[in-house]
Formats: sequence, structure tokens, C-alpha cells
Amino acid sequence: MEEIKFSVRMRVKTMYRFLMHHGYAGISGIINLIISGGALILLIAGVGETKTSKVALLLIAALFTVINPVYLYYKAAKQVKLTPMFANPLDYVIGEEGLTVSQGEEALTVEWKELRNVVETKKDFYVYLSLTRAYIFPKENLAGLEEAFRVAVKSHTKPEICKCKFKE
Repeated sequence: MEEIKFSVRMRVKTMYRFLMHHGYAGISGIINLIISGGALILLIAGVGETKTSKVALLLIAALFTVINPVYLYYKAAKQVKLTPMFANPLDYVIGEEGLTVSQGEEALTVEWKELRNVVETKKDFYVYLSLTRAYIFPKENLAGLEEAFRVAVKSHTKPEICKCKFKE
């Protein structure tokens, strides 16, 4: 396997996409949207008789469709700004041993067996090391190496870990 090398400078939009994916993919995200949608339907149907109940329904309807996404953007901006690691680009090497991340003089190799999940979205790959900790690889930074990355992950991990979109 030939090594795949690329760098990632964390940007707010990239972190925001990750937080949105993490918060809205899966059953909890669906339930949250159903709650907001249900509150909107009740509001439109005129269920709330008092101003207080109408305001409460409006807040619940907006909670997961407007308020939370705005909050997640604020959180992404704050995280990118305040995390010292994101001040400079991170360099990655994908090889036989696993994924090596380096910045300046420091380097860390994560073995393939340590990966918990690899998810591909339209614009990113999320390489999970735990339920909440992941490396974020924007496809724009892979510069045409997306398929090589998919193949490397698939060949070094269990099938249930790799949720990448292979071209047929």
C-alpha cells in the first residue's frame, strides 16, 4: 500500500459539519426533528389557546431546527478558535501501521485496530476513535485521494467499521 499524505487546517465550517452530523445522524437526531416538527404541526393546528402555550410550541419547534444549529455553529467557531492544536495545520499519513498525525515535532500513530468507525459524508470522512472523538478529513484536503483512502480503510478494518461510499 502506498502512503497517503495530506494536511488539514481545521476550519469552522468543517467543524460545524461534523457537529451537525454527530448531532443529527442517528436515532436521537431523528427524534429531535420529530419533536420539533410535531410542535410546529400543533402550533399550526391551533392547539395552543394561550399566548404562553403558543410561545412554548414555537420554541420547541425552533429548538432543533433553528436554535440548536445556530448553537452548534457558535460551538464550532469557539472550538476552532480556542483549541491550540487547530492553530496550525495537522499533517496526516495513512499507511500500513495506521494513521499518523503530526504537527511540528510531535507525532502520534493510531493503529488500524484502534478505529471504532469510519463514516463518509458528502464532504468529509470522520474517523472515530471513540463515540465522540474523531479525526475529521475534509475531502477537499485529500486532493483526489478519496478512493485510495476508502480502499486503505476497507483493507485494514472490519467490514462493520468502514461506512464509506465505494464507487460501483
